[in-house]
Amino acid sequence: MNWYARAILDKELMVKKTLIPTVLIAALASVAPLVQGQDIDTPLEVVAETNRGAEASQRKIDELSRQTRMLLEEYRSLRESSEYQDAYTRELEQLDAAQQARIESLNQQIAQARITRQRILPLMRSMADALEKFVVLDLPFHQEQRVTGVLQLKERLDNPQLSVAVRFRLLLEAYQIEQGYGNTVEAWRGALQRDGERRSVEYLRIGRAALYYQSLDRAHSAYWDHDSQSWVDLDSTANRSIARAMRVARNQAAPELLELPLLPSGGAL
Repeated sequence: MNWYARAILDKELMVKKTLIPTVLIAALASVAPLVQGQDIDTPLEVVAETNRGAEASQRKIDELSRQTRMLLEEYRSLRESSEYQDAYTRELEQLDAAQQARIESLNQQIAQARITRQRILPLMRSMADALEKFVVLDLPFHQEQRVTGVLQLKERLDNPQLSVAVRFRLLLEAYQIEQGYGNTVEAWRGALQRDGERRSVEYLRIGRAALYYQSLDRAHSAYWDHDSQSWVDLDSTANRSIARAMRVARNQAAPELLELPLLPSGGAL
């Protein structure tokens, strides 16, 4: 091959070598914008998707946190309620135990009351009989009134419509009335039945120690004798002392030391 033909061949080879890089660069230049556009849009979509996922996750976290707080509050409320219920249950148990003990005590009292009632009713009747005998054998003052009161008391003691407490109270009141006579001094006008005659006289009672009477004209006085169960006439010298004692008993005169005849049991003046 001559030098001319080689020069042309070398030139063509040089042009090819120069053209291939130029075409590759042009191709790469034409493709580069496409690749660059895809590389920018894809990360933005990924970021947006990631943000949306993060927001959804945050919403789930917030919801779970809210539910957790609600469950915690409910747990605390249930715990407090449970503690209150336990304390209330213990209090009820203590109250029930106290009530059971009270019921047992009341049952024992009821049983004892039944026994006491069985025993006290005969005792009250016996006490009423003893009071009646005492009034009959006592000094004969207000005799009819006192005996009538004891008989009415015995009727009430046999009345089943009255409770045992009421009947016992009536018995005690009767005893208190009789006891009161022993601590008082009394003067009153009343009827006297003696020697087949009925007359009006003035009576003087000194507790249960002595009982006197005096005629309305102050001329005659007598003394009740326990042993003979009868009236004993007094000397006229006692009339003035008895009359003065009657005025003191009626609060018509100031209290004073009086000398009254006192008949000893089984003896004489």
